[in-house]
Amino acid sequence: MSDLLDASYRPSPQAVESRVADELVLLHLGSETYFSLDPVGARMWDLLGEGLAPHAMCAAIVAEFEVELPRVVEDARGLLADLLAHGLVEAG
Repeated sequence: MSDLLDASYRPSPQAVESRVADELVLLHLGSETYFSLDPVGARMWDLLGEGLAPHAMCAAIVAEFEVELPRVVEDARGLLADLLAHGLVEAG
């Protein structure tokens, strides 16, 4: 199985976002499923939207937040898996 961090991703055209307080709420227009991201997850979403590769995204999160790389890598894999499963991001 390949590592989710070795691919590139972009937000799905079916994904709509809205900031609510310190969270980011995503809605998949097709399934009408809501997905909520905390500030770190929201920043990961923003970085993916800017075209950063997952490994670069992880390095940026380490630089911006007080968190160690192994934790960021684990969380990024989980987030990407969830976003893919819900159709909110596309590989490519």
